[in-house]
Amino acid sequence: MPDASDAAADGSEETLRTNKIIYSDLNTEQNNLAVGCVDSQLNSYTTDKDVATALKKEFDAKYGGTWQAIVGSCFGCSLTHKTKAVLHFQIDFNPLMYVLLFQSDE
Repeated sequence: MPDASDAAADGSEETLRTNKIIYSDLNTEQNNLAVGCVDSQLNSYTTDKDVATALKKEFDAKYGGTWQAIVGSCFGCSLTHKTKAVLHFQIDFNPLMYVLLFQSDE
Protein backbone atom coordinates (compact mmCIF):
# COMPACT_ATOMS: atom_id res chain seq x y z
CA MET A 1 0.00 0.00 0.00
CA PRO A 2 1.56 3.33 -1.02
CA ASP A 3 2.00 6.09 1.52
CA ALA A 4 3.57 9.52 1.72
CA SER A 5 7.09 8.05 1.98
CA ASP A 6 6.90 6.17 -1.33
CA ALA A 7 8.70 7.63 -4.35
CA ALA A 8 6.75 8.28 -7.52
CA ALA A 9 6.47 5.42 -10.00
CA ASP A 10 8.71 7.22 -12.51
CA GLY A 11 11.62 7.22 -10.04
CA SER A 12 11.40 10.90 -9.16
CA GLU A 13 11.53 12.07 -5.58
CA GLU A 14 7.94 13.28 -5.63
CA THR A 15 5.90 11.80 -2.77
CA LEU A 16 2.24 10.92 -2.64
CA ARG A 17 -0.24 12.40 -0.23
CA THR A 18 -0.85 10.20 2.78
CA ASN A 19 -3.41 7.56 1.87
CA LYS A 20 -5.01 4.45 3.31
CA ILE A 21 -6.53 1.58 1.38
CA ILE A 22 -9.77 0.63 3.09
CA TYR A 23 -10.55 -2.33 0.84
CA SER A 24 -9.08 -3.66 -2.36
CA ASP A 25 -9.17 -6.82 -4.39
CA LEU A 26 -7.09 -5.24 -7.18
CA ASN A 27 -3.43 -6.10 -7.63
CA THR A 28 -0.65 -3.87 -6.27
CA GLU A 29 0.07 -2.27 -9.67
CA GLN A 30 -3.58 -1.25 -10.05
CA ASN A 31 -3.74 0.08 -6.48
CA ASN A 32 -0.61 2.17 -7.03
CA LEU A 33 -1.88 3.48 -10.37
CA ALA A 34 -5.21 4.54 -8.86
CA VAL A 35 -3.67 6.27 -5.85
CA GLY A 36 -1.05 7.99 -8.02
CA CYS A 37 -3.63 9.11 -10.56
CA VAL A 38 -5.92 10.60 -7.91
CA ASP A 39 -2.97 12.24 -6.15
CA SER A 40 -1.81 13.97 -9.34
CA GLN A 41 -5.35 14.92 -10.43
CA LEU A 42 -5.99 16.64 -7.09
CA ASN A 43 -3.26 19.10 -8.16
CA SER A 44 -4.90 19.73 -11.54
CA TYR A 45 -8.66 19.74 -10.98
CA THR A 46 -10.93 21.66 -8.64
CA THR A 47 -13.98 19.37 -8.67
CA ASP A 48 -14.40 15.80 -7.42
CA LYS A 49 -16.18 14.94 -10.67
CA ASP A 50 -13.14 15.88 -12.77
CA VAL A 51 -10.84 13.75 -10.59
CA ALA A 52 -13.27 10.82 -10.88
CA THR A 53 -13.51 11.24 -14.67
CA ALA A 54 -9.71 11.25 -15.05
CA LEU A 55 -9.40 8.08 -12.92
CA LYS A 56 -12.16 6.31 -14.86
CA LYS A 57 -10.58 7.20 -18.22
CA GLU A 58 -7.16 5.99 -17.02
CA PHE A 59 -8.54 2.57 -16.01
CA ASP A 60 -10.79 2.25 -19.08
CA ALA A 61 -7.77 2.85 -21.33
CA LYS A 62 -5.28 0.68 -19.46
CA TYR A 63 -7.43 -2.27 -18.35
CA GLY A 64 -10.42 -2.18 -20.71
CA GLY A 65 -14.01 -2.78 -19.81
CA THR A 66 -16.21 -0.27 -18.05
CA TRP A 67 -14.77 1.26 -14.88
CA GLN A 68 -16.68 3.56 -12.53
CA ALA A 69 -15.10 6.06 -10.14
CA ILE A 70 -16.65 7.98 -7.26
CA VAL A 71 -14.62 10.67 -5.50
CA GLY A 72 -15.73 12.83 -2.58
CA SER A 73 -15.62 13.57 1.10
CA CYS A 74 -18.95 11.90 1.83
CA PHE A 75 -21.03 9.46 -0.20
CA GLY A 76 -23.10 6.32 0.16
CA CYS A 77 -23.49 3.65 -2.46
CA SER A 78 -24.74 0.22 -3.31
CA LEU A 79 -23.08 -1.50 -6.24
CA THR A 80 -22.40 -4.68 -8.10
CA HIS A 81 -18.90 -5.18 -9.45
CA LYS A 82 -16.80 -7.77 -11.21
CA THR A 83 -14.71 -10.08 -9.05
CA LYS A 84 -11.20 -8.72 -8.39
CA ALA A 85 -12.25 -5.26 -9.57
CA VAL A 86 -12.90 -2.94 -6.63
CA LEU A 87 -10.79 -0.44 -4.67
CA HIS A 88 -11.85 1.87 -1.84
CA PHE A 89 -9.30 4.25 -0.33
CA GLN A 90 -8.92 7.57 1.43
CA ILE A 91 -6.39 10.25 0.55
CA ASP A 92 -5.26 13.21 2.62
CA PHE A 93 -6.78 16.31 1.09
CA ASN A 94 -8.73 19.08 2.74
CA PRO A 95 -11.27 17.68 3.49
CA LEU A 96 -10.24 14.02 3.61
CA MET A 97 -11.22 12.50 0.25
CA TYR A 98 -12.56 9.02 -0.37
CA VAL A 99 -12.31 7.16 -3.67
CA LEU A 100 -14.31 4.17 -4.83
CA LEU A 101 -13.19 2.56 -8.08
CA PHE A 102 -14.81 -0.54 -9.53
CA GLN A 103 -15.34 -2.34 -12.79
CA SER A 104 -18.97 -3.00 -13.63
CA ASP A 105 -20.36 -5.90 -15.60
CA GLU A 106 -20.93 -5.01 -19.22
